[in-house]
Amino acid sequence: MRPHIFVTEDKIDGLRSVDELREGIREGHAKTLWETILTQANNDCNREPLIPSSDFKGREKVHIQYANPDWTVVNAAGMCVQTAALAALITGDGKYRDNALRQMEVLFDHTHWPMWRDQAHTEYEADLRTGMLSRDLGLAYDWLYPQLTAEQRKWIVNGIDDRGIQPYLRSVAENAWWANGHNNWLTVVVGGLGTAGMALAEDHPQSQELIDFAQPRLVNYLKNYGPEGEFNESVAYANASLQPVAYFTAHRYHNAGGDNLLAKWPFPETCYWTSYFTVPPGHIVPYGDSHLDTPPFVTHFSAIADATQDSTLQWFYLQNIVDSHYRNLTWELLWYNAQLEPTSPEGKIPRGRAYKTHSACISTRTDWNQRVTPCVVYGKGGHGAEGHGNHDAGQLCIDGYGERLITDLGSPPGYPADFFGPNRYEYYNASVIGHNVLTFDNQEMKRTAEDRAEILSTQFDDQKGGYWSLDLTPLYENVVSVHRTVVFLSPNIVAVLDDAEHKTETEITLRWHTVSESTPDANGQFYVLGKKSALSGRVLRLDGDITYRLNHHEYQAPFNRMRLGNEFEQRHEPFVKASASDKKCRLLTLFAIYPNNNTTNPWQETETGWQIDTPNGQTNVQVKNNKLIVESGPSNWQIDLN
Repeated sequence: MRPHIFVTEDKIDGLRSVDELREGIREGHAKTLWETILTQANNDCNREPLIPSSDFKGREKVHIQYANPDWTVVNAAGMCVQTAALAALITGDGKYRDNALRQMEVLFDHTHWPMWRDQAHTEYEADLRTGMLSRDLGLAYDWLYPQLTAEQRKWIVNGIDDRGIQPYLRSVAENAWWANGHNNWLTVVVGGLGTAGMALAEDHPQSQELIDFAQPRLVNYLKNYGPEGEFNESVAYANASLQPVAYFTAHRYHNAGGDNLLAKWPFPETCYWTSYFTVPPGHIVPYGDSHLDTPPFVTHFSAIADATQDSTLQWFYLQNIVDSHYRNLTWELLWYNAQLEPTSPEGKIPRGRAYKTHSACISTRTDWNQRVTPCVVYGKGGHGAEGHGNHDAGQLCIDGYGERLITDLGSPPGYPADFFGPNRYEYYNASVIGHNVLTFDNQEMKRTAEDRAEILSTQFDDQKGGYWSLDLTPLYENVVSVHRTVVFLSPNIVAVLDDAEHKTETEITLRWHTVSESTPDANGQFYVLGKKSALSGRVLRLDGDITYRLNHHEYQAPFNRMRLGNEFEQRHEPFVKASASDKKCRLLTLFAIYPNNNTTNPWQETETGWQIDTPNGQTNVQVKNNKLIVESGPSNWQIDLN
């Protein structure tokens, strides 16, 4: 029966049929998705097929220059084929089939596409691009099947075999590291070829071999998730959850129904984990390897919301749709259940939460508004060997009214060739000096999974905010103790207390990376101006002298080049630097967030502590009797300090 992956020719209980698909696109969000797909399919019919040197919006110039089959062009080519194939299936119009075949012809041509592999990945014949294209063309083959001649079917199967399947099998035979890996390479490459095997089915003699190799590895891969859905790599790479969702959805369709794995751990749990680390207006927190303002991948939320009948996940999916090349519109349309009404998470799930496994990410916010909530405060614990992670244990960032104020820097402008080797921390983005944490003579953090921060205590309250306390001692060399306590008093106040003791006198430094240049005064007061919001900050040393200054980062040769050799464009990101030379240091940093960028007040010292006036009233902060007290009217936090 064809098609049979993500959509079926005949109705099967629990699966979506072609007739149901055609009926569902008549109204609502499904209609919008379909109209967007059809527009894209029509546009694709009027342009030349994509090749590795194609220039289009959103593609980095360096990859065009070197005709490199990077993620962007490979994804675009795969989407072109899938979009055309689905349009052909729904409309029956042969022009879409013909355009899919036109793009396939170029992809199969060794002259136009010398390799289905990124130029930076030279160890094996197959890589991420091999998995992506094999999967995408396999799915298109299944959807196009009714409109293809026997000769065309054979040609497509042979093309996928030559460019994807055989290079993959040869790489597996050479014991490619990703064949038994624990990251997105496994799900994209092995999962992609497994999906291609299901799509080609009996039309390829090694289809079952591809499936049998992928199935146990994809099942085993799920063990990488934490008990509460925590992803084992950086938040940006949690977008890779799309891949196992696609694989197990394909597997259910390939078997004509059966076990609905998407309704089970870790899939619903990891969607909620992602929701806590998605901040207004629709981007993920930029810990570790991440591009700033990257939108969340929510395509797979539609499938999991349907599988679980979870109206809150449906709400999160619909709220966080962002038009970008990261979306897979064909999968969204095939997975979206228009009958499931969305429900806001307000009052259903807490506004703050701490996750203890893997990167130990923590988040709290004023409300669940996905566009312009007054404040989101997010931090992490972590360990010294996080997948796609940085030396950032204890990192803290603050967003206000939909924009970054105290920020993470994300990744360098292009992965250097040595970024995943011993030189990684020569790049300040990955280094301890590129984060809002304490440093001791700028020494890097430790580098093993056993070097792990501990969440000492947490509490969250939807009305007054939340707090957490971290023991970061295991991440540093030659320290007696390093503790960080973070308090968020909703809706707009943040206090951070850092306590550190080193074994010898050393330079103890705290950096706060700001979204705009901010020069601290002699009292440690500084202001951060966003485009539509502002932050009043003050860094105080409670037990001695300290100096303040504004600094900027700069890449230093030879650690200033992309993986294909081009020099980075210097960003010169600013940061407020507070430094003291001592064995012990207690630092208090105070933040107040304002709803516009031309009204701020300073933090004033009082007889008992510090205070500030904001549109929400006066806030007072004290550190006394080994307590951190943050109060505004009747709302207050009183935190015992370790």
